[in-house]
Amino acid sequence: MKILYDAIVGAGANEWYGTMIVSNLRYEDGSAVTVDEYLAFNFHSPASLDYTAINPAYTVYVIGDISADVSQLGDGTYDVTATIGYTTSYTMQPADQITIGINGDIVSDPDTWLNSFVFAADEAPAIQGTLSYSCPPPPDPALAGITPTLTLTQGATVITVPLCYGDTCSSQLEQGTYGVTANPVSTSDQTVIAPLMVDKSSVDIVAGQTTSLNASFGTVEHYGALDIAIASLSGLSTEALHVTVTDAAEGTTFAEFDATTNSVTSLRQLPASGTARVTIRSIALNDVTYSFSVPDITLANALQTVTISDSMVKAVNVSTAGYVTLPIDVTSDQAIDHEIQIRLTGTSMSYVQSVSSESQQTSFTALVQPGDYSVIASDFLHASVVHTVDAPSSLTVSSNGSTRLAVNVTTSANLIVPGFTNYLSFGGCTDLVPSNEADFVAARATSLFDYAGTDGAGDASVYLTDDPQTRATISLARNVEADLGKVQPVLPVLVSYTCNLSLGNTPGQLADSDAHAHSFANYILALNIANEAIDAEHPVPAGFIVNPDFLGACQQANFGPTYAMPVRAPLQTALDHWSISAAIPSDVTENIAGYVLAVNWLTRTIAPQVTFGWQINLWGVGYSEWIYQDDVDPVKMAQQTADYMSSLGVYDAPYTPDFLAIDRYEADDFTQRAYVNGYCYGPREWNRYFDFCKAVSRALKLPVMPWQIPASRIPSTTDAVAQDFDSQHWGTGGSCLLGDPAIGSDYHNVNPTILALQFPEAFQQYMGATVTDMFIRSEPFDISAPLYGDFPLRGIFTVLLGGGATTGIVTTIGNPDSWVRQKLNAYMDNPISLDS
Repeated sequence: MKILYDAIVGAGANEWYGTMIVSNLRYEDGSAVTVDEYLAFNFHSPASLDYTAINPAYTVYVIGDISADVSQLGDGTYDVTATIGYTTSYTMQPADQITIGINGDIVSDPDTWLNSFVFAADEAPAIQGTLSYSCPPPPDPALAGITPTLTLTQGATVITVPLCYGDTCSSQLEQGTYGVTANPVSTSDQTVIAPLMVDKSSVDIVAGQTTSLNASFGTVEHYGALDIAIASLSGLSTEALHVTVTDAAEGTTFAEFDATTNSVTSLRQLPASGTARVTIRSIALNDVTYSFSVPDITLANALQTVTISDSMVKAVNVSTAGYVTLPIDVTSDQAIDHEIQIRLTGTSMSYVQSVSSESQQTSFTALVQPGDYSVIASDFLHASVVHTVDAPSSLTVSSNGSTRLAVNVTTSANLIVPGFTNYLSFGGCTDLVPSNEADFVAARATSLFDYAGTDGAGDASVYLTDDPQTRATISLARNVEADLGKVQPVLPVLVSYTCNLSLGNTPGQLADSDAHAHSFANYILALNIANEAIDAEHPVPAGFIVNPDFLGACQQANFGPTYAMPVRAPLQTALDHWSISAAIPSDVTENIAGYVLAVNWLTRTIAPQVTFGWQINLWGVGYSEWIYQDDVDPVKMAQQTADYMSSLGVYDAPYTPDFLAIDRYEADDFTQRAYVNGYCYGPREWNRYFDFCKAVSRALKLPVMPWQIPASRIPSTTDAVAQDFDSQHWGTGGSCLLGDPAIGSDYHNVNPTILALQFPEAFQQYMGATVTDMFIRSEPFDISAPLYGDFPLRGIFTVLLGGGATTGIVTTIGNPDSWVRQKLNAYMDNPISLDS
């Protein structure tokens, strides 16, 4: 029987915050509702929330655990399914109330939210209706074994339902409005395709009711299909072939692409008749010209395979009169058995030579044509260590044979960081609510982070007696690890401030001895709690990121290593507070360099088993808008930051930290927290940010961690985007980092409401006027595939996603949809090794 209720908007509500108060639960016949174990209910909200927003107030206190699962339906609407556990059987009284706090506007259209509740006692709420759909018989015999489908979308929820040829079928769906997309019915090779159509573009599903759809087929289309297979071609194993497929009669281009040897490129929906011509651009390599002659193909309504083999290749040696020997001088700081491929690209001839990475003098096997060449020699990974390969970007080969090519191989970052995995890994921010555990499990995350202490910023005015936040973070990581079957480690990472320069007033903060003493002591507390978590399975109990914004603020203020600040006295006070007798080293001085040394020494002294690192910012060089400027090289900005860190001795022995965290700015790009402050990155800027990370890693020879990276995605034209979309937490970070085929290489795939967003006038000189300008500035781009493919070679060993108000992994912060978790879960099927 249906449960009725009364609901009102609480007093004092405004467009930013309000409460919904539900009372007088009763059955529709007027009888009382008795709950034995739990009360479940579903409702809609204009903002995301978690279980802490739900506050029951009953005549008798019988409340147990409360949970809330949230999904985004689109257009600023969130679907919430909540459960209130009961400690004993209880009959609801008219005066019993459930108050729900909403960080959104419930006053403009209150009935939308107040009328959305569906309650149930000791069972799931009845929020499902029926969708009935009819389908005609197969339109072509070739399609008889292929099931037609519809795709239903409601915000981030995507449901595929199968149709039944010549029949009417049905599915149970949660109530709400769904967009309907009819998917073409096609053979696997796309040689026979029937357009599928439906009589409604959207359907409203009402609980307990049936909604009908009728499907029909358009005219069946018949096509040809080709698989272009490039065999193992002699002499060309290093090359990409440029292939063009045209209509032999008309000359129109069917396809144009690059393909390597031992690869297959599929071409679909070609004409079902006529003649196709395959043309491959000639290649001049190592004093041999390779030309290709591929027989024409008669197209048919079928899949055909065209194999490019040696029989279709003509190789002709060129005259090498006047060519010269080009010596290669390899200098390496380690003797490593690894082959380096060196490529010279010229206007009429190119050369490829493999050489050992060991120090030696060798030369190109082929004589080299005098002239100008671009040079490529790529970095490599060996035994989890990045080795940088430096060669001139261009080279002029003289006709007198005097030219030599210098190649320098240098050992860089070791990517194996204590406590982290031996593959590129992903973690995220936690707000320590119960649903976080399931979220991290769903993503198969390998780390999670939160802020130590009570205020999350060092608690500079008090000596903490305990740190529940640190304990809970460690506990959550252990629980996630256990839930995943202990097949992978899950490292708890604590962000800890011993001097909080995130607040500004850098000189005043640096001079505050009492604040340093309190924060040093509270850091000791967190380190000791981590020590308590050491066991056989967790020799590294936790990780720590120390003092975000400290290095950036000091660099920005031009405070050098000798800038005076109190260090020894507050550190000694903190040690005395915990009765620690360790002697402070004599080289801990009363300045910034001494302070950095003090933090490193303290960490290694109190908790030598933890893994830890400092953090830097893009804006340490004075401003962060350089990321948009074509004439500013990220390598130059990285070198300035690295030089500053080296001047402070941040990573000097003997108390060397393990890694370096690099912060972009913690905000989803299409929210006001980001773009109003000059942070809204397109694919170009994200590439430049990761170039900065690479350059810092190379300069300091350190493994680096992009930290607080927004995992929000770019909404496509099919996503429901509200006019005021700030609360939806859209952005670019997740799409660029994790790959987003829905956007691909065309900004026209981006939702037009997002494209129209105007940037603040103060930043338009950098960012452009609108989001459209941002994407145009990035052209050509293609974010179909993830950016992280080369992260190990960039010195990146892990990425930590999200922040306190930024989309990451958990549903309770930022955009709650499952997109990020699904992406990370799929990645974990085949993670990228850090070994080679």
